[in-house]
Amino acid sequence: MPKQMYALEPGGPKQLEISWKGAWKDITIKFDDQVIGTLSGQKELKVGQQFTLPDGSALSVQLVQKLFSVELQVLRNGQPLPGSSSDPESRLKNAYGMVFFVAGLNLVLGVLAMLFQIEFLQALGIGLFSIIFGVVFLLLGFFVRRRSSIALILAIAIFALDGILGLVSSATNGVDPGVGGLLARVILIIPMIQGVPAIRDLRRRDAAM
Repeated sequence: MPKQMYALEPGGPKQLEISWKGAWKDITIKFDDQVIGTLSGQKELKVGQQFTLPDGSALSVQLVQKLFSVELQVLRNGQPLPGSSSDPESRLKNAYGMVFFVAGLNLVLGVLAMLFQIEFLQALGIGLFSIIFGVVFLLLGFFVRRRSSIALILAIAIFALDGILGLVSSATNGVDPGVGGLLARVILIIPMIQGVPAIRDLRRRDAAM
């Protein structure tokens, strides 16, 4: 049975548990192992439901379907719980995690292609450029981790431009780029895009403290 645990405050104990069966069926919400609410399935969850926590605060739970992703929003008095998918800290981690992933993938494949002269990888254009690309993304990842929106926007722009140039090159050479590759790029770039407003929200939150 899948489940998620959440703390009510940053660094606090994870007292809230949301568990479900299969494709969002029989959802149970517990606080300190005490059931505070249940939902039968996706229909109720997509509409969104509100429950009352022991301290009197309002807990909202909703399944939000977005482009290429499904997000479980867990809010307390209208604010995302730490570690939830809509928490700006979580979105920032996902953003720089994807930047580092792209960096690592390009570095590993580039080094393998050059060291072992792997014809299949070289035929895909993987080599020295991939290593340079990986180093650039590695540097951008460190700046994104430090909440640089400029670095993140630059990473998004470079990644998108690289994809567009790849499509143009494939079309010019009469090669089918394949749906899988395009879908993979979309999946990788979405968390990066979501990281831009997350950085803005974190800065606004820090300024208000």
